[in-house]
Amino acid sequence: MVLPLAEAYRYLYSSEEILEDYETSNTQVFREIHHFRHLYNLQPEMIIIYDRHAFHGLFDPDLRVTFDLNLRCRNDDLFLENGSQGENFIDPNLVVLEVKVNDSVPLWLTRILQDLNCEQGSTSKYCASSELLKSKGIPIRITKEDGLVREGNNGFFKSVFFNE
Repeated sequence: MVLPLAEAYRYLYSSEEILEDYETSNTQVFREIHHFRHLYNLQPEMIIIYDRHAFHGLFDPDLRVTFDLNLRCRNDDLFLENGSQGENFIDPNLVVLEVKVNDSVPLWLTRILQDLNCEQGSTSKYCASSELLKSKGIPIRITKEDGLVREGNNGFFKSVFFNE
């Protein structure tokens, strides 16, 4: 869904409730966001920033691989146009590798992950950021090249942390 930044701010900081008045690429998704925002009384809390290199399979369109680095967060300035500064919430020497597939990870990629001694585990950028902002310390202390891999509920999702 695409929502221009000015429209997002208008939605977040005004009391206007007529969703059809907002410029968005997908009204149904916007309605669902609106429903959950009010159901759980959600408010802007923090910004999570990272640099991403994204790839997709040439011969397997369901295979997506991303490398996230320089993962940062902030809660003192919630305006995106004010820059990408923030505190690192994962060791800045680590890169997050996420492998996303609909069914199963291809055998060739599974072998590579095994050769790198990746371990299955779980993490959340939002939770790690929240922990950092509350404790003022980097919450994820992975300092070796062994990977941390996570499997999610929608299809197959893996995250691996590597030293740069």
